[in-house]
Amino acid sequence: MCPIVHHYAKPGRGFVYPEYASNYPPEYNYEVKNYLLHLTVDFDRRSVTGRSEIHIRLLKGQPGWIELDASEMRIYGVSVDGRPVEWDYDGRRLKFKAERPELIAEIEYSATPRKGLHFVLPDKAHPQRYPQVWSQGETNYNRYWMPLPDHPVVKFPNELVVRVPREMVVISNGDLISKEVDGGSATWHYKMRVPHSGYLISLVAGVFEEIVEQGDGYVLRYFVTPGWRSNAHLSFSKTRKMIDFFSDYLGYRYPFNSYSQVTVAEFIFGGMENTTATTLTELTLHDEKAHADFSSDPLVAHEAAHQWFGDLVTCKDWSHIWINESMATFLENLFVRYDKGEDEFVYELVRDMDSYLEEYRNRYARPIVTRVYKFPSELFDAHAYPKGGLIVNTLRSLLGEEVFRKGLNLFLKRFEYRVADTDDFRKVMEEVSGRNLERFFEQFFYNAGHPSLKVQEKWDEERGLLTLKIKQTQSDDSLEAYWLPIKVEIKMGDLRESLQVELSEREETIVVPLKRRPDYVCVDPHFEVFKTLEYERSDEVWGRVLREEEHVYCRILAARALGKLGGPVAIEALREAVLKDPFWGVAAEAARALGECGGEMAKSSLLECLRSVKNPRVKRALCDALGHFRDEDVAMALTEVLMNDEESYYVRQSAAISLGKKRDGRYRDVLLKVIDKPSHNHSITVGVLRGLSEIGDEESLRVIIRYTRDDVPTVVRAAAIICLGRFSLNKEIIDVLTHAARSENFRIRQAVIAACRETMSPEVLPVLNSLVDDVYEMNRRSARDVSEKIRSHMEKGSEYRMLREEVEKLREENRKLVDRMTLISKTVELKG
Repeated sequence: MCPIVHHYAKPGRGFVYPEYASNYPPEYNYEVKNYLLHLTVDFDRRSVTGRSEIHIRLLKGQPGWIELDASEMRIYGVSVDGRPVEWDYDGRRLKFKAERPELIAEIEYSATPRKGLHFVLPDKAHPQRYPQVWSQGETNYNRYWMPLPDHPVVKFPNELVVRVPREMVVISNGDLISKEVDGGSATWHYKMRVPHSGYLISLVAGVFEEIVEQGDGYVLRYFVTPGWRSNAHLSFSKTRKMIDFFSDYLGYRYPFNSYSQVTVAEFIFGGMENTTATTLTELTLHDEKAHADFSSDPLVAHEAAHQWFGDLVTCKDWSHIWINESMATFLENLFVRYDKGEDEFVYELVRDMDSYLEEYRNRYARPIVTRVYKFPSELFDAHAYPKGGLIVNTLRSLLGEEVFRKGLNLFLKRFEYRVADTDDFRKVMEEVSGRNLERFFEQFFYNAGHPSLKVQEKWDEERGLLTLKIKQTQSDDSLEAYWLPIKVEIKMGDLRESLQVELSEREETIVVPLKRRPDYVCVDPHFEVFKTLEYERSDEVWGRVLREEEHVYCRILAARALGKLGGPVAIEALREAVLKDPFWGVAAEAARALGECGGEMAKSSLLECLRSVKNPRVKRALCDALGHFRDEDVAMALTEVLMNDEESYYVRQSAAISLGKKRDGRYRDVLLKVIDKPSHNHSITVGVLRGLSEIGDEESLRVIIRYTRDDVPTVVRAAAIICLGRFSLNKEIIDVLTHAARSENFRIRQAVIAACRETMSPEVLPVLNSLVDDVYEMNRRSARDVSEKIRSHMEKGSEYRMLREEVEKLREENRKLVDRMTLISKTVELKG
């Protein structure tokens, strides 16, 4: 029998600091019937002047004080129904007296926002840039440019009437009602007719090229940076297919009249799902060459899915953010299955598991649903995105697709234009399925950790019995035992036998009578259950799985296991998979595994594959794997790839990084030949900088420091700053980090923290201390985490610091961070 499970039996580790406390949704004594905002944008002063007209109804119908969130504003006056009233403002909240049960409140104010509304202007690095302004309201940042009840629990219709320079285009929520030109200015009026949460209110203004497409009962609009119109289809051509797929799968047609996507400069995330008006980073725009191994589809699909989960129905409180983010991640992956097939879908699930495990192993474990946090933004992590998405997929498998879809449909209809929490979702799923799901939700949403399974297979030839021993080996931060209904598939030549088993004990034995000796067993062949999985197997059996198994999940596990085992049998099986496996993802996994094997045979196999493989995503993996070898023939092969203009940008980036790992100054000049090679998001330049940081000599440092200057594009400058963490600290490096920590650019400050994490040196503590009060809480948390880790190392003494394994783990995190800042590939890496 499975042990009793209850809320927070396993609260996790590493996430909560001592002063953290429970957070609860605020209680409001009113509702907003409509919010009309008149706004004038002043680009020269980076400020706004506004007049809010808020139609309010008191919930109890009795006189009282109305309280609005309004941070760092100048309030000039408050009136109710046209008459001035008493008001109070403390720099964070505005309060005024309401005498009638229903009223119109007018607030005159101005603001110079430090966050929430961002002005992007020409600068040293981008002198030709068109001015832009864009908002980012999630989690609670719209309060810096408009007074409002700034919490998801309050929903209301809104109108935005905004005055900007006449050459600019304005994008906001809902329908464009009018545009009026007056001299050098233009006034745009947008109206959102249905209620949505205040953090979803959006304002974007700038110079854009517009593309319009007609959908099935809705209009699609794409606004792109000037010069990108001809390539916009590479990012957005599947938008209609996505929306129609989500409409069909959910049984709920796209709920609004239009859907706009606008790409902006210096966006602090990958995308933001403002209702009907998604904002995206312009880094997602790309050309045909980049399209070979770069895709905007995950980002575009994720934000589109939010129009149902997040916008139509919104989490009641940030502790239930999974309703927004896990569901969008799940639907994003489901579109992959629809668009590209089962193999691609399963590989997305595998990579989501990798993302979660990286956070779990290197940072912390927490329950998906938790009230204990300091900043809401802390909850936008790999627990809320990939882990939650995987658990939703497990629920789909448990209930069956038909019942699960009915549940999603009922949930959307029941809570449309309202808010909901985890229990609301669970109860709907119980209603449509007729099952009690409390145990499922207790295990996976209200407790930290995950199940870890270890499988042993034993065949009794004389009795014709296969014995499977399945142990749950999860650590103490996870439940002692999980209840897991799971499929097992047994391969016997051309025959397959499937069975469903129900695990609930720490260790279980399953005996299966068979008519012939099995080749091998594949547990959970479609990766439908959230867990980690390992087997006790020989290299011969793993090689057979890699060659013969039809399920991608099992072949990926085989490739990874063979990389750890090494040896001639493993290397040959992996080489064959790189060259022959029908799915690129397995081939790429096999290539990486060859790099882990090491030795002359693995090196020769990688070089052979590099000459033969055409798929750029597999070729990138081959170049990455060759970074494990320092031989001259490897350097020559990587140089050939790096200098070949026919190769994709990202293949060349990987070649540059691996060439630097030879740690030979002779290859510095090779790298410098292409350091300014034009490429998507400066990917080749970033690869060269990382390669130079691997070489690690004084001349390489001089080059990297040159690319940390203010006149360097953000993506390149951020990568160069992170690369400084690879060098022994000196005064010049610390001065560069100190200067960059004062940058107005969010991503530059983020890069400084990553560089400090890379060094793990006490000398950077003053730099980190300057960031613990960063305007954005995400950087505050990251700076604190790194500071605490450095102090922990100091306390453990010099002997402990000599153990470099932990430091190398942190450095690997940083290398992945550079990837996240330059390769927009997975949404979990982009927002929050």
